[in-house]
Amino acid sequence: MNEAVPFAARRRATIEKASAIFFRDERFLAGWLEGSLADGSADSFSDIDLYLCVTESAWDDVLPNRRALIEQVAPILAAADVMGGVFGIGCLLEGPVKLDVFFERESTLAMRRRVAVKRLWGDDAIFKRLRLGDDLGDGAIARALEYTVMGFLQGATWPVRLLARGQGSTFLYCEITLIETGIVPLMLLESDRRAFHRNMFTRAKMLAPKRQAEYAGLIDRITVAVTEGDREAMLAAHLEIHHMLCRLGRVAFERYGLSFPPRVEEEMAAFYRREWPR
Repeated sequence: MNEAVPFAARRRATIEKASAIFFRDERFLAGWLEGSLADGSADSFSDIDLYLCVTESAWDDVLPNRRALIEQVAPILAAADVMGGVFGIGCLLEGPVKLDVFFERESTLAMRRRVAVKRLWGDDAIFKRLRLGDDLGDGAIARALEYTVMGFLQGATWPVRLLARGQGSTFLYCEITLIETGIVPLMLLESDRRAFHRNMFTRAKMLAPKRQAEYAGLIDRITVAVTEGDREAMLAAHLEIHHMLCRLGRVAFERYGLSFPPRVEEEMAAFYRREWPR
């Protein structure tokens, strides 16, 4: 990771300034990072996931004033509240810097499991209460796996429909989305149980070299086919994507005790060959 990159330099300065400000505020007992900056997968362009432990007595004061608190660090250009087990706000700060701040009540620190934590400040007693562990459990993985793969398969007529309507750009967008959010996590799941729970914008760079080359090849072939307007090449590229999704999905379904639909791969492949808009 190159800390000299302007984005990384602004990020480092923001973390240092935020730590200094909130460390002095007695309402915040501790601060730490989660996400890629904590689990070792960050690069020079990763954003900041800052967590703040709030005293019980200050909770009702902190939450209504969360934007003003963050603007002590830097002016907010845009922000939106997010919910996800803890109360958070996603911010684009002047710079620009991407900073997400999550506020956690002292009494709820042990309620959820965390993948990784990078300590910024706070007493040992606070950090001992944080439950660390990378494993999600087979049930959570199976649910994400089934939701993703079956979501794509139940809607698998879209390539023919989009091309028949002349929506080439939308077709390419959907193919790349299928690769990025379907095939890439299935590839990564072979070695990383958190594949479906990782940031979709960084999963591809976590692939092993062989899988990285396969991924790049899929993107290249479908992009060239659409750019050149070659419908036969689009069909060949989509069939490759379809069969890879089914092949990887079938293996993963068996691994996590799920039943892969037995007829969908061949029946949809026959449909594509028969009714592909040419």
